[in-house]
Amino acid sequence: MATSPTEEMPFQFDELFFSRTDTAGIIRSGNSVFQRVSGFDWDELIGKPHKVVRHPDMPRAVFYTLWDFIKRGEPVGAYVKNRTKDGRHYWVFAVVTPIDGGYLSVRLKPSSELFGVIQQEYEALRAKELAQDLSAAESARLIYARLKELGYGSYQAFMADAISCELLARDVQLARMSDRRIPVFKDVLGYSQGLLGQAATVAASYGKNERVSLNFQVQAAKLGDAGVVTGQISKNYDLICSQINASLAKFATAAEDVLGTVQSGLFLTCTALIQREVLDLFRREAALADSHGDEIPKLESQMLAYQDRAIEGLSSITDQALVFRRKCDDMKRMAGALEVTRIMGMVECARQKSVGENLTELLTELEALQDTVSGGLQQIDRLNQRIAYGTESLLSQSRWLLSRAA
Repeated sequence: MATSPTEEMPFQFDELFFSRTDTAGIIRSGNSVFQRVSGFDWDELIGKPHKVVRHPDMPRAVFYTLWDFIKRGEPVGAYVKNRTKDGRHYWVFAVVTPIDGGYLSVRLKPSSELFGVIQQEYEALRAKELAQDLSAAESARLIYARLKELGYGSYQAFMADAISCELLARDVQLARMSDRRIPVFKDVLGYSQGLLGQAATVAASYGKNERVSLNFQVQAAKLGDAGVVTGQISKNYDLICSQINASLAKFATAAEDVLGTVQSGLFLTCTALIQREVLDLFRREAALADSHGDEIPKLESQMLAYQDRAIEGLSSITDQALVFRRKCDDMKRMAGALEVTRIMGMVECARQKSVGENLTELLTELEALQDTVSGGLQQIDRLNQRIAYGTESLLSQSRWLLSRAA
């Protein structure tokens, strides 16, 4: 019976795909799920390019991104629509990791709300590719820009969210408990995003401080001899502001590093989880069919490597959070010096009635800005504490799970 191109090839949520290719993308091995769902016989898969299952609806940007990551030796995740031998289609979320001599891909059935969003985005992007004859690189720039519009600072941020959303949604479909680390990771991710937001608030406040400080100097100059002390206070304020501005870029970068490290840790942890599950499935399949048994050591080695990388990623979160806390301490020290200088200005204003209302108003405005900075730094302290607590919990759980598996 003929099949329609719009017809979907069914498979179950508990079924996981596995395939291994060489560095050129030539299929060297796979499991029965891959063979059955694709509809090809093994002799039509082994030794053939993996693009034998590529669907024409797929944006070129996705494969451009996949190859960009794995050629740099980095793991990557992506939603992929594939085509079966008889023209039907099936969707997967694929996690591709570099191994010695090639690449290993593990794929699951997606079902999250994010999956629905991405289906629409792919359709729109593919239409643009065809209408505008875009190169893969040009299309990739479009997809990165669109991800930013959707709230993702980078493709790494997107794939960390995507894999965690799909694992949680899959556990719902399978009516089973999710790994306890994923919700904790989501919380830590939220705290890290909060850090970035508060760091931006502090930076914006200091930007306004700089403008008010300049007005402070102008008003002091207008006072002439009566404004000598006020002028010196203004210069001190300006000097401290300059030191703060010089530190703001490092401060913001440190916040971004915390967020990036958390996203990486989440992706690595989820990758290790799905690799462990496909390894268990592959072992059972190999035992029953007595085939592809030589793939088990490769899978096991890869899974163990990513478990170790996940632990290292958690340790990196702690390290990056410590760096950020030190930057915060520097900012608090300079903010304290700034506040002392502002108070000295208020005292001088009170001492000299001739300073005028304008200067008093400027100092009052500086007080409001300093309050905003102080509040932002306090909130950052609280977020740092939550990140530290969450990361320690993740490390403890991960080490415990590793000890059980050993």
